[in-house]
Amino acid sequence: MSKRSENALTILTYHRVAPEGQITYLPALSTEAFARQLGWIKRYYQVLTLAEAGRLAAEERLPKHAAVITVDDGYDDCFHYIFPLLKQHGLSATFFITTAGLTHGQLWEEQIAEAIIDAPVNCHQLTLNATDYSVNTFAKRLRLAKTMIDKLKYLTVEQREQQLASLRQATGVMHNSRQFLQPEQIRQMAEAGMEFGAHSVHHPILMLEQDAVAEQEIRSSKLELEQLLQQEVVSFAYPNGQYGRDFDDHHIDMVKRAGFRYAVSTVPGSNTDIDSQAFCLHRVSPWPTSQSRFMLSLLRSTQRDAGGTNGY
Repeated sequence: MSKRSENALTILTYHRVAPEGQITYLPALSTEAFARQLGWIKRYYQVLTLAEAGRLAAEERLPKHAAVITVDDGYDDCFHYIFPLLKQHGLSATFFITTAGLTHGQLWEEQIAEAIIDAPVNCHQLTLNATDYSVNTFAKRLRLAKTMIDKLKYLTVEQREQQLASLRQATGVMHNSRQFLQPEQIRQMAEAGMEFGAHSVHHPILMLEQDAVAEQEIRSSKLELEQLLQQEVVSFAYPNGQYGRDFDDHHIDMVKRAGFRYAVSTVPGSNTDIDSQAFCLHRVSPWPTSQSRFMLSLLRSTQRDAGGTNGY
């Protein structure tokens, strides 16, 4: 990406999508709502992959109303629900994969939730970190799972693993249900025109990790995906993604050294100076379910121009 583009690029971000009523450990947008949003996106935007948008911007040919749909993490609803709906609407997306899920079948949040929610029926109380929690109903287990995920988010990968081990010992739940994309599913999606980017190995908060660990998380996720896809992986998504809290210029330099060309944050706003924003691209989360509110939320989000050094 070389010059300031005359046209802004909107990047939308999604995570989980599941049918209405299907229980997921983490919040999910319904397939019905996602399908409606895809229809609105198709009507008002020209949808590209991130690599396509970057190439067109560098050539000063980025179209008006350009948008990229991104999906973070890599759970299997990407293949079962998101991918078919994208194909149905003739759209592409960029999927950011946290590569530990390829091996373990889950990420740490789902492992925490599963250990709590699948505890034996006769388990009515859990003692975690010297605090007692009632788990005698499914609703209480769901609440506790959310509480623990929020608490453990800002721990290092090593500290999270220690907490997970203690939780499994307390509940007796040692298994992981497979909820993540399979390598063959990723290859099938790539062959159909979907783009894949890296989202670290274990989804750490990079600011909390030692430099060597952070750099390894960034580099290894790129290499693992490239080996799987047998093609270059050019984009990265910062875990959690808030500049100054979750990552900073130090980590941006790591991403550059790893050979990525673009990186996305969760800083809200549009991307109007794509050259300077290439390694901290802004994204918006379009959750409203009515068309008017959906478009209004996008308008408000993309009008927020964070500005500042290097556009972050």
